[in-house]
Amino acid sequence: MRFGLSTGFFASLLACVLSFPIQAASQRIVSLAPFLTDMVLLLDAGDQLVGVLDDGQLKPELAQVPRIGAYQTLSAESIVAQRPDLVLAWTSGNPPELLQRLRSWGIQVAEFDPQSLADIATATETMGGLLDKPDRATQILSAYQQQLLALEPPVGQAVQRVFIQLWDNPMYTVAGGQLVSDALQHCGAQNVFAELPGLAPQVGREGVLAANPDVIIALADQTVSAQPWLDDWRRFPELKAVATNRLYTLASDQLVRPTPEVVQGVAALCALVTPQH
Repeated sequence: MRFGLSTGFFASLLACVLSFPIQAASQRIVSLAPFLTDMVLLLDAGDQLVGVLDDGQLKPELAQVPRIGAYQTLSAESIVAQRPDLVLAWTSGNPPELLQRLRSWGIQVAEFDPQSLADIATATETMGGLLDKPDRATQILSAYQQQLLALEPPVGQAVQRVFIQLWDNPMYTVAGGQLVSDALQHCGAQNVFAELPGLAPQVGREGVLAANPDVIIALADQTVSAQPWLDDWRRFPELKAVATNRLYTLASDQLVRPTPEVVQGVAALCALVTPQH
């Protein structure tokens, strides 16, 4: 089911925040994931950040905010040194033992793990409450919902079957529980490997040939580097995507950070999977 604006929308969602007490606004925040840092900035709460994870792509306005390490170099001590009132954590990306240790020291840890467009809405609303920015969260969500609604396909549009390629050798794709797959569904398309387990399963070339997608999209950090992947598919003219020349590249940074800004990437994705006439 695509993301919509039906009555009771938020009430029907499972909270992506696992468990933590809702408190008054926290003045000293440490963020352990880039998308959580982005969310803080979107909510106009950047002045509360006292520590951020460094992924090498931090925005200029964070120049004076202390770096508390990268994914492989995080330590509880470096986080505690910033005297945080609240730590924003990524369930899938941060070590659970680290988060447990922080909690054992009495530090509030809020975990987020949005894997769908609806999860992003829930996370935004929840974080708006945590940071005492409910009005700003409402404003962001209103724009987000309107933009997503505008991207919904017309009733009766033909469903395009799509293969998303994340790497070439070995070949990886996205499964149904991944944000990109949910975005495809919102665009009125179908992920040919939606039934596979996990988030980024490995697939074989024979499996792609058997699925015979209408569209192939190479999702990569550098779209130029992914072009050879698409060129290699041209060896198989029997593929529908090859026969109709529907082989595309798309910058992955437009779809990998689960914040309301992902709607820009969804729009780009929808444009690629709209049926040709």
